[in-house]
Amino acid sequence: MKLSNYTTSVLKNFATINQNLVIKEGNTITTMSAMKNIVAKADVEETFPQEVAIYDLNEFLASMSLFTSPVLEFSENHVMITEENNSSNSLKYFYSDPSVVTSPSKMITMPSQEVTFTMSNDDLSKLKRAAGVIGAP
Repeated sequence: MKLSNYTTSVLKNFATINQNLVIKEGNTITTMSAMKNIVAKADVEETFPQEVAIYDLNEFLASMSLFTSPVLEFSENHVMITEENNSSNSLKYFYSDPSVVTSPSKMITMPSQEVTFTMSNDDLSKLKRAAGVIGAP
């Protein structure tokens, strides 16, 4: 399986919420912060064949970045990452025990939206830069 750019960006975003992740079988990825005050859910193009627990998502993403065009092959206790046109380049990444990984047990139902707005990427970048300058979170 090859991960799309969208799925990779979702995983990078989820790594900022929680460094560990459990990907359930199917095409929905969810995460929850360690303090259990942030929950995120994304539907992706790929369908994962089994449950995969990753203890350090940043390490997993860095492992994938070693390859120009990584292909993932899921096994019972690890995922084999290989180069698309050169299977001799490979890395075996072992899964974590799901019991040590924080993951949401059920999704919460959010109330209807009260406020809607649109912000451009340029404006968001300026806002982040300004927050960094003044030391605001």
